[in-house]
Amino acid sequence: MSHGGPGRATDYVFDRTRADEERRLEKQSAILDPFTDRLFRDAGLAPGMRVLELGSGAGDVAMLAGRIVGPTGAVVGVERSPVALETARRRAAAAGLHHVTFLPGELSRLEGILDSAGPPFDAVVGRFVLQFVPDPSAILRAATAALRPGALVCFQECDDHYTWAYPATPLWDQVRTWLLAALDHVGVESRMGLRLFQTFREAGLRDPNLRLEAAIGGGEHAPVFVWADVLRSVIPTLEQAGIATEAEIDPDTLAERLKADLTATGGVMISIVVVGAWSRTAPAPR
Repeated sequence: MSHGGPGRATDYVFDRTRADEERRLEKQSAILDPFTDRLFRDAGLAPGMRVLELGSGAGDVAMLAGRIVGPTGAVVGVERSPVALETARRRAAAAGLHHVTFLPGELSRLEGILDSAGPPFDAVVGRFVLQFVPDPSAILRAATAALRPGALVCFQECDDHYTWAYPATPLWDQVRTWLLAALDHVGVESRMGLRLFQTFREAGLRDPNLRLEAAIGGGEHAPVFVWADVLRSVIPTLEQAGIATEAEIDPDTLAERLKADLTATGGVMISIVVVGAWSRTAPAPR
């Protein structure tokens, strides 16, 4: 979402000027959506529910939730970027998901945004959003204030500290080092997936159920574009921090070189380890 300098996540870290960030998110969703869909359904998202979705981006998660709850339900997404907001609204309309709507605004001002959002929600959901805010438990507390008693709280976040490719190569190790350095420079929590349990507790929620999933592949089916695209999108951050230049990264050939390394080693890659967590707010007193 946002960053305001080293150690403080307050502005979106990924580039929306030189890279097509909304297109990157759409391509990424092709890998992540099956995980998120399974998580939401198993957690209890169901037809007819009214859902609050945080950090909508290009609208993929809101639309996924919209397909689960169906036209008898509703999804209200919150997104700060005007470019992303326009994209999300256009895509939802094109998909015929007229029960999926979006509100502009900062998550740090969630209470004010939701004043006109209608009756209490049955669920709040999000994917890859809490890692970008300075105080994720505060965001959960603000969001749960807009929920009915016994409502679902369900989030999915990543953990970036694992072996990205096996066998490792200098290029794969360098890409990992560059990306982790970029996230660290702007204060993004690169272990947010593993922090979800603690974050739910800090927000006053009951201990969440947890799930970990990842995509893995080798050869022609290895989704190397995930890491090539995300590294391209953090080039401005890397250059600003003096970590690496666009010429060093050579983003136009990066995916091809990463795949060539996998071919040469007969290796495999893991693209984004995701942790899902879900719990419920306290039921209404009897």
